[in-house]
Amino acid sequence: MPHPGTCATVGSVEFTAHQDQMALQRLRDQGGFSGDRIADCALATLYASGSDWLKVVVEKCDLQQSNLAGTRIRESTFANSALRKARLRAARMERVELYFCDLNELDGSELSARRVKVHGCEAMNAVFSGAQIAVTRFEDTKLYGARFDGALLVRAVFLDSRMGGASMEKTDFSAARLIDVSLRAANLMGASFAGATLVGVDFSEAVLDGANFRGAAAIGCRFPPGFNP
Repeated sequence: MPHPGTCATVGSVEFTAHQDQMALQRLRDQGGFSGDRIADCALATLYASGSDWLKVVVEKCDLQQSNLAGTRIRESTFANSALRKARLRAARMERVELYFCDLNELDGSELSARRVKVHGCEAMNAVFSGAQIAVTRFEDTKLYGARFDGALLVRAVFLDSRMGGASMEKTDFSAARLIDVSLRAANLMGASFAGATLVGVDFSEAVLDGANFRGAAAIGCRFPPGFNP
């Protein structure tokens, strides 16, 4: 037992189905999660703005429409979880992995993401406007209609091993800055790069039918044979 007037340090905790309220209490008491595992919990519309998540594993959880704005998430994994319409505006993510998650219509505006891996997810109509994304991989992830307008992407890779290239139809990169980004073989039909700055971007074998490069500056980029942006 701790001495009177002292606080006990709470170690990592595992929360499973029907322990939603316990997980919420942990979030309130600790200002986030640290080393915890949260599985099969219904946490839709969770309010966790400004919280701190460190070395957390989130699996098969419902976090739809949750407010995670300004949240700091580090060295954590999300798997088979629903984050549809979740708010991650101005959140900071570092060394985070997301596997087979529903990220459709997610609001990641002004998100700061570094060393993040997104695999097997759906992020259709997701918003990453003004985000700063570095050393990040989007693998086998559907990005139809996603928005990266005004974003800064450095050493990012978009690929799909099943389809030969990422599914990115009508994705919006207008006024974005892409540096050393791989969009090789990506389906970019109807995508917009209007006013974008493109440095060392690999568009080899990409489908660019109807793509808009009006006002874009392309430096050291690779395009399919015969394509003139």
